[in-house]
Amino acid sequence: MPLNTNKSPSVTEALDTRITCRDFLDTPVPDDVLMRILNMAMRSPSGGNLQPWKLHVMTGDTLAEFKKRAAERTLGGKLEEPTYRAYPSPLWEPQRSWRYKLGEDMYSLIGIPKDNKMGRLVWLAQNAKFFEAPVGIIVTGHKNLEMPQYMDIGILLQSIMLLAREEGLHTASQGWWRNWTSVCHEMLDIPEEEEVMVGMSIGYGNPDAPVNDLYADRAGLDDVAKFYD
Repeated sequence: MPLNTNKSPSVTEALDTRITCRDFLDTPVPDDVLMRILNMAMRSPSGGNLQPWKLHVMTGDTLAEFKKRAAERTLGGKLEEPTYRAYPSPLWEPQRSWRYKLGEDMYSLIGIPKDNKMGRLVWLAQNAKFFEAPVGIIVTGHKNLEMPQYMDIGILLQSIMLLAREEGLHTASQGWWRNWTSVCHEMLDIPEEEEVMVGMSIGYGNPDAPVNDLYADRAGLDDVAKFYD
């Protein structure tokens, strides 16, 4: 499905045209547009109205330096201790197959075969550059948060994603940053009692990038829902 770069006039279209964008144009996001998205996202619900999130929003020189440091560490091959694991291990079916197919579909679009390990590492490092987006966000939360608050942070992310599509923008939610937290703590004002939860790229998606044609499969409603009269 080709990347839709139009403004979405409805929640339905915003959800249908939202993808994980992995290649952004260098076009800056106007300050008023970014602030409109983030201010409205603050209306996201949370259990007990705890609002358990903190947002560290980077643009300009700060983002450029952040990306430089993060990419150097990624390509240097030194692993860091993740805040949380990305997935249960081992994964079970059908989740295992869904994840595998998504990865193979993506690498097929960008022409990097499985045996090209260096090519895949270089591509993976694009995460460290926020996929060249002009806006990078790191979301942190208190170390004492529990699972319900993690779900609340997910709701916030979804709000930002849909509001971005309303403005003609695209996003990439990045659990990647849980694996590379050192640069976050070095460059951002993160209190000792908080930790990195997730990141997000925001910008104008590149319609000419093959990777942005990736429109991930979804299970049918009959596969995941049971209805009771």
